[in-house]
Amino acid sequence: MDLSGHFDADAFEMLKDVMEDEFSGLLQVYIEDSDSRMPLIRSALMGQDSGTLRELAHSFKGASSNIGAMPLAKLCLTLETAAKDNQLEGLDQVVADIEQEYQQVKNFLQSHI
Repeated sequence: MDLSGHFDADAFEMLKDVMEDEFSGLLQVYIEDSDSRMPLIRSALMGQDSGTLRELAHSFKGASSNIGAMPLAKLCLTLETAAKDNQLEGLDQVVADIEQEYQQVKNFLQSHI
């Protein structure tokens, strides 16, 4: 499966080398955490809870960055920054973009578990 556009290939391969036998477990935990985080992000936005939205986006950004999913991390940074500034108008599209990008990342990761 093609990584381009969704991952920093070097970072992903380095993580794979470092984690060795624990790599698939790490990916599984990332997917489980992310699957539970996505509805919370949507709910925080709908509830106009900028503090919770910022925290969720921040943790999702870090986790995504750690596995090399840089475009997803960048989208999360956009969401985090807007929530920090309490600028929630128009974030529906950002959240939709995060959901779409996460689905691509998840599909790729599942092929490596």
